[in-house]
Amino acid sequence: MKLKTYFIILFLMMTGCVAEVNAAGIFSPDTLTFRFFLYGQTRSFRIKASAYADSVCLRWAMQRHGITFGGAYYMGRESVERGSSLCFMQPALNRTINVPASQTAFMISREALRSLRSTGRMTYGNTLYELTDSISCGLGIGSLHVKDRVEGCEMWIIDNDRLPLIWKMSNNPLGIDWCVENAAEAFCRTDTNLKIAFIADPHVQTVDSHPELVRSLASELKSTRLFNENIFAFRAALDDAVRRGIKLVVLPGDLTDNGQTVNVRTVRDILDSYASRYGMKFFVTTGNHDPSRPYGEDCVDGNFLAADGSCMAIASSADVAAGSGVKAVKVDTLLHCCGYDEIMAQYAAYGFSPDKSYLYWATPFSDYDYDGYTFGKAVAESAAAKRRYVLCDTLKAQDASYVVEPVKGVWLLAIDGGVYLPVANRDGKTAYSGTSTGYANTWKHKQFLIKWIGKVAEEARRHGKVLVAFCHYPAAGFHNGADSVISRWAGDKAFNMHRNPPRELTDALLKAGIKIHFAGHLHQNNTAVADDGQGHVMYNIQVPSVSAYMPAYKILTVCGDSLCRVQTVVLDSVPKFRSLWPRYFSEYKHDIASGTETWNTDILYSGDYPSFCDMHFRALVASRYVERELPSVVGDSIVSMNGSQLMGMAGVKESPEQPAAWTGLDLVTDLYRLHFAGSLALRQIPQWRISQYEAMLRSFEGKKTENNKLLDSLKNICLLIKYFSSGAPDNSFDIRLK
Repeated sequence: MKLKTYFIILFLMMTGCVAEVNAAGIFSPDTLTFRFFLYGQTRSFRIKASAYADSVCLRWAMQRHGITFGGAYYMGRESVERGSSLCFMQPALNRTINVPASQTAFMISREALRSLRSTGRMTYGNTLYELTDSISCGLGIGSLHVKDRVEGCEMWIIDNDRLPLIWKMSNNPLGIDWCVENAAEAFCRTDTNLKIAFIADPHVQTVDSHPELVRSLASELKSTRLFNENIFAFRAALDDAVRRGIKLVVLPGDLTDNGQTVNVRTVRDILDSYASRYGMKFFVTTGNHDPSRPYGEDCVDGNFLAADGSCMAIASSADVAAGSGVKAVKVDTLLHCCGYDEIMAQYAAYGFSPDKSYLYWATPFSDYDYDGYTFGKAVAESAAAKRRYVLCDTLKAQDASYVVEPVKGVWLLAIDGGVYLPVANRDGKTAYSGTSTGYANTWKHKQFLIKWIGKVAEEARRHGKVLVAFCHYPAAGFHNGADSVISRWAGDKAFNMHRNPPRELTDALLKAGIKIHFAGHLHQNNTAVADDGQGHVMYNIQVPSVSAYMPAYKILTVCGDSLCRVQTVVLDSVPKFRSLWPRYFSEYKHDIASGTETWNTDILYSGDYPSFCDMHFRALVASRYVERELPSVVGDSIVSMNGSQLMGMAGVKESPEQPAAWTGLDLVTDLYRLHFAGSLALRQIPQWRISQYEAMLRSFEGKKTENNKLLDSLKNICLLIKYFSSGAPDNSFDIRLK
């Protein structure tokens, strides 16, 4: 029975409904005033809720013509835990109604709440609702906003394990809506309730003011990130944070395409603008793209898009162009890739240097502690020249780590995980490797940093601070326990396996007392809960890129010193992301005329930015991941087969009611969607398709497939889909600090 069904008319038609509410520890004040909107009429009442470990009682009372009436709804264990539809039984005056075990009243079941947290979906009353937002309307207690995509009915549900109350409903087709009038008073906490946005890997390119820097769509479709739309997505994420009233924004690396001077300056100007206009404070750390090398480097690229749709090369110096053998049509020194000194100078106002507004700021090289802190001491210790360590022999390297207290009670720990190792000597200069493997080399070459992190964590504990760490690189495994399956089937470089941090590093951070760690780098939506078995737990929260599938950012809400809430915001709306499409059409026409390999123009008919990113991702799976990462039988056979054939090979009978209307390429694309987007991928993958994948996996149970490469690959794809679908909550969830 759908939620839009006839509701509790007796409640709605009463003119003076009054009841108390008691939900101690959930609301303050503990009285909720409900207002219903019914066919143009308004009715208000209040309700008292008592939530217990295994039951909930909703007591109501009303006064009419001087006479008080009342009653109650009682929900037992089965109802509270596993109810799957709303109760529409009319209230009985002066009686308690026992709600049927399969139903709930004015709330969803705890099982449905868990489904929303883990998958972003729930089915209630045979209607599928999808999570669109959380902590809506600025309510500090946590509120999950769900929507029926078919008829548009929306609910706002209190994100509380004991009492997931539906406090607001709108767009009910029957015209019956309601909300809690005193929501702001009842739900907003009076403690810290601080919101921090985490926006990772924007990879900004300055295409709006430098049109010559637009890259070809052909090259973009082969890249793990977008090139041209990124600046618009970055601004859209910041605008969304502004609308939510967020003042603190963390940027965990790869702010620019490759640390080019022109792009670094553009990002700095954007940050300056938002800081000036909206009072935002930004906190930056380094990534493997900024800097790409510790002392900078010149570069040349041949995929820039000319006005006629052809590609042209632009270099940052004539020497690098000559050395590459590429004939550059233009030399632009602004394309020089910055090193540490330039990066730290450009972003000095955004964490890399102390500020008078900070309550505390320090680096691994500071000779003062929290008790002895002064701004003058911090300034004296902040120079880049004083923040170097011995990398090997006498070779020194830069470290940009810092800890800052931007508001009372919260410390942000920026960890520079970059280690650039010397690999050669060219023309009298040391050449360095990149640092894409992340924490692996940090563990080997930056033990001083690990010790300092422990010192910071201990100091934060001693002074009662909430410590939030962030780094460009993941601090815990991000494959939901599938590592051995991946290694055996696809090798140690598939699915970014080579970027797993060493377990010793994870254990060291656990022992140090790091409980919350945000990371980027992987362009992945994932939560890993690391546990050393000795009472130490750390959440490694992978922040998706705003410039890749699935484009999103994270919000951390600090609710006092014992609870934090994490929510994920998908960038559904990105103004101007279509602004370069006329140039892409010119590129396509040029490629057709010149006989160059072309791309699928369907991408230029994407309805919104996430769809554009998904089309880009689908092309990337076909052209990159299938060819480079997976066993050859996947590309040779599986991707070209249809769902009916693959289900038949697995021994699963296709249902006439739900045919296997998918291809092998869809199967592999869904695998990578789930790997990179986690539960957010369910926006693109219908549940019936997931069910068919699960049926295939069940059919493989107990069967030996190692001697049949095709069957073995099909089995492992289905197995990995299960792993990638069953990790820790990655959309909206709580972190208990105590």
